[in-house]
Amino acid sequence: MRSLRALVLGGVLAATLSSGTMHAAPPDAEHGRLIATCGNWMVELTFTVQPGAAPIVVKGTSTIEPLFNGTFVQETIRGELNGVPFTTLAWTGYNTATHQYEATRISSTNTARIAESGAYDESSGELQLKADYPLAGDTWHQRTVIKVLSPDAMLATSYLSFGAVPEWKAVEIKYTR
Repeated sequence: MRSLRALVLGGVLAATLSSGTMHAAPPDAEHGRLIATCGNWMVELTFTVQPGAAPIVVKGTSTIEPLFNGTFVQETIRGELNGVPFTTLAWTGYNTATHQYEATRISSTNTARIAESGAYDESSGELQLKADYPLAGDTWHQRTVIKVLSPDAMLATSYLSFGAVPEWKAVEIKYTR
């Protein structure tokens, strides 16, 4: 079984190499948008845990770095929420086969893995991602909008809904350099 798996993986790698789809650095605008977000940021995170609840504002840091010559970016957000340190990790890339941005997010604050996908809207200048995932016995719907405001400012907003609860702005992250 192990040799069959190695043979299949070897065939996939050989096909990728022979098709010329493996490249050193993504030259396209889609990956360029991701690379433009790389660097060290100060962040202000505003959490609204349920509709109508008072927001909780915390400060933290974000480090965004390119992976695999800019094919993906990795973000690490660190902060403290109610006196407890937290870390959120995210990996985002542009899938040239599906023509979609794809992001995976995990956090020390819960056990859910959030896998979002979506597109860049040229007219609004926003990256718009969506996800559905199980959490706390329900299916949650997440819509994330990311906008680079300038080379030194960015805004990411996540809207949540589940069950009969209508969508609300649950997380807003203001990035500044």
